[in-house]
Amino acid sequence: MVLLLSPDLEVHGLTPLTHSLLATLVPPGPGRATIPASAYNVAAQLLALESGVDLSPAWARVHLQHGHGVTLRAARLDGDQPSVQSDIAVTIEPASGQERLGMFTRALAFTPRETELLHHLVFGLDTREIAARMALSDHTVQDHLKAIFDKTTARNRRALVAMALGS
Repeated sequence: MVLLLSPDLEVHGLTPLTHSLLATLVPPGPGRATIPASAYNVAAQLLALESGVDLSPAWARVHLQHGHGVTLRAARLDGDQPSVQSDIAVTIEPASGQERLGMFTRALAFTPRETELLHHLVFGLDTREIAARMALSDHTVQDHLKAIFDKTTARNRRALVAMALGS
């Protein structure tokens, strides 16, 4: 899905699927812009990158409801030599499972060990296998799981993994 912006960040066009996705990012309402701030933000980051103000890449991940998310990226339409007069394409694509997992753990302020444990759960490891890989006791793994369950609405491992991956 693509949103096309002018060099001044005015909307020039968008693909048909983009319109419906944008309504998910910013529910339509009276007096509300149909383009989410995140789309303008990645385009503005591209301008900052081009001018040397901020060297961060021109992309962002946005968390949506039910664990789903999208990745937005901005780039000039010209070839290898970007021109400040060229339009800017903002692509919007579903976030990968790994990207959603990262958004999930950051959004819920998981500790590094909780994040590591969740990665092991995603790969289907049981308590003993996780304990061995993390050099922990089975009881400590259970304590980490309890802390994770306290941070989420999940009450079991299957629900936690589904929530984390947006399934």
